[in-house]
Amino acid sequence: METPRGRYAGLSADERRNQRRERLREAALEAIAEEGIAGLKVRALCARAGLNDRYFYETYGHTDRLLFELADEQLAEVVGAVMTAIATAPADTRVRLRAVVEAGITAIADHPARRRLTIDMQLTDELRHRRTELVNVVANVMLDQGRELLGEEAVAGMHAELSARTVAHGGLEILTEWLRGELDIDRAQLVDFLVAMILTAAEITTTVQREMAAG
Repeated sequence: METPRGRYAGLSADERRNQRRERLREAALEAIAEEGIAGLKVRALCARAGLNDRYFYETYGHTDRLLFELADEQLAEVVGAVMTAIATAPADTRVRLRAVVEAGITAIADHPARRRLTIDMQLTDELRHRRTELVNVVANVMLDQGRELLGEEAVAGMHAELSARTVAHGGLEILTEWLRGELDIDRAQLVDFLVAMILTAAEITTTVQREMAAG
């Protein structure tokens, strides 16, 4: 039986390129999970993927391009998990908040590559930029949920935005320390604290607004 022109082992050139790309991506996620972003070295990745080095350069050109592609996709997966939790949780503030916090932590902590990426997100300027984007998303979700669940009682304006960003930054830093094993608490305790911190933030914001208005 003749092989169709332009095909090798039953695959077209585009299919082979896509296959090689996926093998490189899988190898990169394995390397990140085991060694962090320091493990993204061309020869090591190609050895994991069973590919010649030239295929890496044809596909990505530089390890940074591969890293940022994966980082963006993994962050999108985390945000997707959070949004799914919001869409499916009851309209009870504490119950929904706990479901969202648990979903975010699970999406990161139970995925080895995402776990290590979160730890390494302050190692380069580009990754710090993506960390800031994650903080922005979390802060905006908090503000949106506050308006949806609390209505007119929700704190609004500049102070609410600053409070949401403060909680998002602080919460992500606490999560990162926990992922590094620097906090002697279990997952349930971490969730409890983050839920309490977010619920308290609205009260603090109201107090700040009142104090600044009086001043």
